[in-house]
Amino acid sequence: MVRTLLLLAPLALSAACADAADGPGGKAQVAQAAPIAAVAFRISSWGRPIDSWEVRADGSASHVTMVSDEGAPFQVYRLEHRQFTIPTDDYARVVAMADELSQPRLSRDDCKERATDMPYGALVLERGGVREEITFDVGCRDKRYQVFVDQLDAMDELVTGWAKPHAPVRIEQVGGA
Repeated sequence: MVRTLLLLAPLALSAACADAADGPGGKAQVAQAAPIAAVAFRISSWGRPIDSWEVRADGSASHVTMVSDEGAPFQVYRLEHRQFTIPTDDYARVVAMADELSQPRLSRDDCKERATDMPYGALVLERGGVREEITFDVGCRDKRYQVFVDQLDAMDELVTGWAKPHAPVRIEQVGGA
């Protein structure tokens, strides 16, 4: 019994230290103070991707969009992958938009007015080696939440606009024969 307790004591101490690192003044707080190194976005509907992108502080950017031919079955589409670079000023615009998002983060769980079967996804902010995933659901119709969704939509439209002039570097066929 004593031997078991002696073996478990270092584990308990280690766990306590790990929790403290994420507490006040810990890893999470330090990460919030660090500059945003990357911003990523993804949106899907019924399990099918609509689009996704990532922009990084070094100017590298990627964008993937779903393209479905008219009349094609729901699960038959292609994903067009684009890679490009953006200037520092454009990256700063995306970061400024991300910094304007509500704190504390809004949650779909708090919605009073919901529509089902709407697109959903996440915005991911990477800073200080920590990734913050901010999930969203377009079906939350609460006014304050819709302001948040509109902010995400503006970011998506901006990056999608930068991606469009670039030819796909890869086309991935999904579904079909």
